[in-house]
Amino acid sequence: MAYAKTLLVLLLFLVSCGRVHEHTFREGARSKAETASVPGKADEVGIWVDRHEPIRSVIIGNDKAPMGALYVYDLRGNFVHRSPYLNEPVGVSVRYDIPLSTGKTVDVVVCGLRSTNQIKVFSIDPKTRELADITTEGGISSGFDRDTYGICLYKRVGDGQLFAFVSRKETDDIHQVLLQDDGTGKIKGTLIRRFGHKEQKSFVEGMVADDEYGYLYCSDERNAILKYHADPTIKKDPFIQAFGLADGIRGDREGLALYKVAKGQGYLVVSSQGDSSFKIYQRAGNNKFVKTVALHGVWKTDGIAITSQSIPPYYPTGVFAAHNDKENNFALFDWYSFSRIKK
Repeated sequence: MAYAKTLLVLLLFLVSCGRVHEHTFREGARSKAETASVPGKADEVGIWVDRHEPIRSVIIGNDKAPMGALYVYDLRGNFVHRSPYLNEPVGVSVRYDIPLSTGKTVDVVVCGLRSTNQIKVFSIDPKTRELADITTEGGISSGFDRDTYGICLYKRVGDGQLFAFVSRKETDDIHQVLLQDDGTGKIKGTLIRRFGHKEQKSFVEGMVADDEYGYLYCSDERNAILKYHADPTIKKDPFIQAFGLADGIRGDREGLALYKVAKGQGYLVVSSQGDSSFKIYQRAGNNKFVKTVALHGVWKTDGIAITSQSIPPYYPTGVFAAHNDKENNFALFDWYSFSRIKK
């Protein structure tokens, strides 16, 4: 009798948990690999693809604690490298083939520093896959006096010019910073544009730029996905549209990432943090909603990253990387296993 009562109490408790109970036993794709937990607080993630030997590609995740860093892992989740300690690094974004005045061309990773409201730029050594700080000696300001929060890179197709978009943890403008060589092989930054305050209802953290189309997507967390023209030379109002207002999104709209395929096709993915799911939209046109995806064992995701590069044997249709709040780490999935959408 005592056992029966205990079992009844347990069942009533599980039923009362509602959404938590529902997702505890949900099915979804299982990860191909996971990293170890970071010491502080995992948050955002990016992917660097080795275009000569794709199996050597890596993910780069941040630990946004005061004694945090950027961590580099291979595609099996193994540790490769840690940057020097950084004070509250936020955001991770990658771009390729950035020319320096030294004659070198480098691939770069940026993050923001919430503590000092600065932008950090690192080059990626293709042989060692380690990060080297190439930020100009005087530093790069985000243009905010407090709470720098989100960051992403945009490389203009027409001339290869590199920019960073930066947000803060408050309803405010997005800042666009021009990133250039300072004449010594380091990268300096100049604030050139502010926009977006009037469209926001909460604040923006997750951002991604679609270089080929020239669009910037921003997750206004409690409101919508906001779409803007990324090129600062376009004189008209940069705002294009707001979408993802509903579509079953619960809680915050967090990380954004693009799955790019030929002829401008592909998908935009956003993390629906409140129910630990992901919403998929068409990349082209008006970003029509496609479907909702759940993943096995991934909870309360902030940052996500995607590449469509085929990397056999584990990622034949590309890599989807996601922050996992439960384990304070990052998980990797094959695109098709994640989305059930063929390339």
